[in-house]
Amino acid sequence: RLKTREDAAREVNRILSDPAIRKPRVLQFFREYFDYDRAGSICKDTPALTAAGGDNKGTNHYTTMNGMTSHTDRLVELILAEDKQVLSELLTTNRVVISPGTDLRYFSELEKLVKKLPKVPKGTRISDADRGYVELPKGENIHVRVPQVVKNGRTQRNLTELPADQRRGVLTHPSWLVSHSDAMDNHAILRGRWVRERLLGDSVPDIPITVDAMLPDEPGETLRHRMRVTQETECYRCHRKMDPLGLPFEMFSHAGLYRTTDNGKKLNTKGAIIDSGDPELDGPVKDALEMIDRLAASERVHQVFVRHAFRFWMGRNETIHDAPVLQDAYRAYRDNGGSMNALLASLLTSDAFLYRKVSKLETRN
Repeated sequence: RLKTREDAAREVNRILSDPAIRKPRVLQFFREYFDYDRAGSICKDTPALTAAGGDNKGTNHYTTMNGMTSHTDRLVELILAEDKQVLSELLTTNRVVISPGTDLRYFSELEKLVKKLPKVPKGTRISDADRGYVELPKGENIHVRVPQVVKNGRTQRNLTELPADQRRGVLTHPSWLVSHSDAMDNHAILRGRWVRERLLGDSVPDIPITVDAMLPDEPGETLRHRMRVTQETECYRCHRKMDPLGLPFEMFSHAGLYRTTDNGKKLNTKGAIIDSGDPELDGPVKDALEMIDRLAASERVHQVFVRHAFRFWMGRNETIHDAPVLQDAYRAYRDNGGSMNALLASLLTSDAFLYRKVSKLETRN
């Protein structure tokens, strides 16, 4: 029954509009686009994790991070169901799905975590406030799909709101922050490269084999100070594309906790958007929140997002001949209020998707 473009459009729209049909491929796109699903596999040094505010008891940290991945999945699905300004909402929402019993630590302020709990009679419950955990508004109950590594089979979670002066969208959730960190510290270069490639549509060359890409081992110094070596002339040609975009995320520890100091020193979270291709977008930013707000409002960022969607569903990079398909897809997304369904319907009924040349190799196989 799929003989014409209209037939394909009918079935695509039927599937997209039916909430009873799960769309795991759409969710997989956002997992790959944001790369927030690696948090549970980032190995952490125990003393460094403790200093960053993470839960270092046994495998608690890794279990919590795997759980947070499923929580971010659920938030993505909620925003997709609303289907309004999808990318902007993902970048700027202050909503979050949490497990109050384990996640509150990671959404707290690092400096407020109590180093030594107050003495209380044995058997007395210690409140979250005494532990220095953040107090979030009571939200609505919501259910998530629990990953196998989370042994507690309960699926009920809480949809609540985060402090607007501390968090902004998926890029400030611990699942994304930890996914773009390493064992010992933050990784401003990785985070900046992600922003450069995924939001600005630029590319960064790989590290030359002649370069020893190591930061100085200087315990007690801030990451920004240690990254001074990347400003050397030979290095900064590439690092200027990444470092100013990644350093604003220093307002969070490598365990994903909000903080105001690093090794006892006041944080410098300033950065800049440079050579974005949009002069109105370029300029200095005071922190990650200001940078995210500016990026989320940029037409260029939304056009680049459409390009990533094209690559995912077509299984290849775009060529100059795909310009009409990309333009149609962007117009469909923009004119329908940032609708992911409209974007997908445009892509999946385009000539680029419905028709393709079969190579001789594929014919022989």
